Amino acid sequence: MKNILPVILFVFILNACKDDKLVYQNYESDTLKIKQITENVFQHVSYLNTKNHGKYPCNGMIYINKNEAIIFDTPTNNKAAAELLNWIGEKNIKAVVVTHFHIDCLGGLKEFHSKNIKSYATNKTIELAINNNEKILPQNSFDKKLKFNIGGEIVYAKYFGEGHTKDNIVGVVPSEKTLFGGCLIKHLNAHKGNLADANTEDWSRTVKKIKREIPELEIVIPGHGKSGGMELLDYTINLFKKDNNQYVFFLHNRFLETHKLDEIHPEYGRVEYKEILAEFEKNGLNVISEKRNSNINAREYAIEVVKKIDSLTNLGISPKDITVVGTSKGGYIAQYVSTIANNPELNFVFIACFQNSDIQNIPEINYCGNILTIFEKSDPFGISAAARVHNSTCEIKNFKEIELNTGLRHGFLFKPLKEWIEPTILWASGNYALE
Repeated sequence: MKNILPVILFVFILNACKDDKLVYQNYESDTLKIKQITENVFQHVSYLNTKNHGKYPCNGMIYINKNEAIIFDTPTNNKAAAELLNWIGEKNIKAVVVTHFHIDCLGGLKEFHSKNIKSYATNKTIELAINNNEKILPQNSFDKKLKFNIGGEIVYAKYFGEGHTKDNIVGVVPSEKTLFGGCLIKHLNAHKGNLADANTEDWSRTVKKIKREIPELEIVIPGHGKSGGMELLDYTINLFKKDNNQYVFFLHNRFLETHKLDEIHPEYGRVEYKEILAEFEKNGLNVISEKRNSNINAREYAIEVVKKIDSLTNLGISPKDITVVGTSKGGYIAQYVSTIANNPELNFVFIACFQNSDIQNIPEINYCGNILTIFEKSDPFGISAAARVHNSTCEIKNFKEIELNTGLRHGFLFKPLKEWIEPTILWASGNYALE
């Protein structure tokens, strides 16, 4: 009897594990396919009947952890949705998240609602679905980001910007290093696809934000086609990348006016001028910069910069695609450029170039444009420029300030520190929310 009891217990545990594993098996029928991607992540595929492409496969994602599950995008119809729910079985489905308002994302909502499964979408998605005369709508709304706890792990949905549609969001499972990109992300060798509701101007920029914010991704599931890795983000970025028409004028600090590029500042080290330019170029920006002669007059140099800006706009480059970035004395030159150009569409980044005494000592400066100021707390020039903004009479469409705390004093601008380089690149890309 003593020997039989452990055997019975072992068989019971084995059968329990076997039953639990049933939901982890791949599945395929005429209307639905479920493929395991990781131990806990699955890609569901259902189909739309289209005129141009026939039976067209559409992806969604399932994440199962312990006894709980979350689904991103319903199958395309209620029949496929019923199969999906039957496959999941007794798991507690805490949410189904609709990633945009098209039918391939919400076509099976009725079946989910009949099982009392909560559905979620952004306010924008629900608004667009109503405008699209959809009858079955997601029940719960959110703005830009919503977190879920699934079996003790955080999963979230987030809006990064426009692309395939104005409302497209993505799903992220950090513990699995997995992104459900939906129709915002293209599979390798895909065409641009349905652009009826697309914003092709912002598409590439939106995917770049995802890549910057979640660099640890290993698995990416697109809205259609095979899953992959980060290469799907790169492919999508390149597919929708605009002609390289974004320009940055970089105006360096005073030290380089009187020293060679390889000379060492006694306190801050070498000015990494070439490395700074390389960071801008690596992010797809056309950089216009030069090493200035010694002790130039800031206002006179600014006039020459404005002439160059005018040359670009005469060639058809939009002012909103032109950014003037200045560090220290270069920042004062940039402030003069803002004043003289007097164009509210231009972008400016003023770095470590303001003191309270400037209001009285340089009264002629008048900010104009989209203004970002960056300063360092330990720097003598680490002061808010809000007073200058308040005194300026030209239109300032967007204004933000960033206070750093690197402890590097004025030397923070000698290197391409991500603390100031990254927000500068975002600003130059027209991302005034710096997200």
